[in-house]
Amino acid sequence: MSCEFERQLAAVQERLAGVVSSSDDVASAAPRALSGSAPNLVVADDGTPGAENTSDAKQLVEQALCCVLHELVVDAGEARAPFMEYAGREGGKKKKVKASSASLPRLLDLSLTLSEWGVCDHGVVFTVLEQLVECCTIADAQDVFTWIEGKRTRLNADVLWRRGKLIMLRTCNDLLRRLSKTNDATLRGRVLLLLSSLYALSERSALNLAGNYNRANVTTLDELEVGTNGAEQGGGGGKGKGKGDDDNEDEDAMETDDAAKTNAPVVDVRFYKTFWSLQTFFQNPNVALGVAGGWDAFYAAFQAVLDNFETHRLDASDETAATTAEESALGVKYLTAAPLLQLQLRDPAFRRSFLLQCAILLGHCEGPPALPKVKRDQVAKAKARVMAATAATPPNARGVEFAEFVAAALKREVYWVGWKKDNCKDFQRASEPRPPPKPPPPVMRKRPRLGTKQPAVPPEKRVKLGNPELDRLWNLSVDNASSLREKKAEETSMATFLQPVLDDMDPEAQIEEAYKQKNDKVFVWKALRMIAKENLSAFSKLGTDDMEAVVPGLLGVEPPGGGGEKSEPEPEPEPEPEPEPTGGGEEEEEEGKAEDAAKTESGEKGGKPRDGDGDGDGDGDAAAAVAKAVEALEAKVAADAAARSDEGNVDDASMEQEAEDLPE
Repeated sequence: MSCEFERQLAAVQERLAGVVSSSDDVASAAPRALSGSAPNLVVADDGTPGAENTSDAKQLVEQALCCVLHELVVDAGEARAPFMEYAGREGGKKKKVKASSASLPRLLDLSLTLSEWGVCDHGVVFTVLEQLVECCTIADAQDVFTWIEGKRTRLNADVLWRRGKLIMLRTCNDLLRRLSKTNDATLRGRVLLLLSSLYALSERSALNLAGNYNRANVTTLDELEVGTNGAEQGGGGGKGKGKGDDDNEDEDAMETDDAAKTNAPVVDVRFYKTFWSLQTFFQNPNVALGVAGGWDAFYAAFQAVLDNFETHRLDASDETAATTAEESALGVKYLTAAPLLQLQLRDPAFRRSFLLQCAILLGHCEGPPALPKVKRDQVAKAKARVMAATAATPPNARGVEFAEFVAAALKREVYWVGWKKDNCKDFQRASEPRPPPKPPPPVMRKRPRLGTKQPAVPPEKRVKLGNPELDRLWNLSVDNASSLREKKAEETSMATFLQPVLDDMDPEAQIEEAYKQKNDKVFVWKALRMIAKENLSAFSKLGTDDMEAVVPGLLGVEPPGGGGEKSEPEPEPEPEPEPEPTGGGEEEEEEGKAEDAAKTESGEKGGKPRDGDGDGDGDGDAAAAVAKAVEALEAKVAADAAARSDEGNVDDASMEQEAEDLPE
């Protein structure tokens, strides 16, 4: 049985090694290589495992992947080549090539692809990564984590992460124990950022719920005694002064004078012990501040150090040194040797690190849980001094930016502590409904000038056909239906239209005769048409009278500049009966001809007019007679109109007399 398993393992391992060493795509080469390599191991072209695949086949693939990894790691170690750049064996020789064709990245891609397909267990890719990180040096681990960061989205898929999150956590914790906090601070940060991105925000495995502090970080001080002048002296175990004690005092006094001349901080034993004693409070705040007098001791030491910082401020000459120190000071732990403190206080990075510790401690004193023996008013003053000193630390632009960052971080820390106090409730919330789409912005149109005609079609709806004339014709109306309807302009009333005539008649207007409306032929023509529709009597008067004489009576208004009461509009006269002619044989003859022509036109009994023979050959003569009769009638009407205009209107009495004289 064992021989059969080893034989199948060797066959699958050989197939997988061939996929790793080839240059084909892993996703396309893996199904062809694995199908048929062992019983009950079938993989479709799209990566779907066959229904006949058993758990033994999955374990076989997992074991084969680990064996291929072991061979590549051994070969890379023998070749003294970086793991992620080693290309494996080709033709019995080992060679080092670029990372794009390296074997270990292809093996990791193959493990990830097979885990996603389900050909092997979904957590196999994390197992392969764990074994690889265990064999790697620190430099190779950086390359491995570069690959992990590139595949982070695929590794965080639910089907893979459920089986491999504990393996990944164990791998990262083992690597963090190997990394130095001083030399490998960058890689440690990358590992922590990777874990924070893979695990959910509400994951409680990485939270310090108990609030424990790092008590292993112990600060060791030099054993010094305070001399008569307060200067530093070596730890002599309490021995008395020797012969050269006076010389030492003179040298200490000279060093103090030199420090004062160079504006450097004066460091003595008292200040040395005061400065480094604050690390006790930073290491375990609750214990150090909870005892009687703990806060008073901290506040006194804090005030002394801040007074020294404010007295001996850093100038612009320290900016270059500050930039160089910050670039190389990643995760450092400063030495506590007494002779170094005076130089350290002139380092902006050192000051900024100390001020950051003070800001974190003061933020802890402000937030919950409140420490009973802490004075809140002193905490607020101390925090304000820390922020001011941080902003004043050169370079000034970076100091202000760093102070703002610290303030924002402390504000978020308050919410973080409250979240842990509430037993780390889940941050995932129900998705809010999508807001309704915003209405489109209003179309801004240009305000037309006064007096310009508005186009029938708005500019945004105009259609352009490529020809100016076609564009004009097409855009005469908004749609076809409106273009079929005739647009009637609003009719102007006669009083409004004739008002300019009244304005011209006003003497105060002082309008010259040549510029009056009655001399405008177009206006007169329009006025005649309008008056003819409204009042025929007034229209007949316009043939002889001036327009200014007729318009006031027509409109029923008083002529401008004239006296008298307002006159009523002249009514249209009723048709008058024609008076009996008193003489004139020509008029009687014309009336007789008109009556004969009417009889000839009407015919007998409504029939056609006939000649003397009755055969209807006189049609042309009858038409000529009718035309002559019409002309005679028109001449008579014109003569009557002229007679009335010369003689005046006939009064009612004369009309009644004439009516009585008419024969019955």
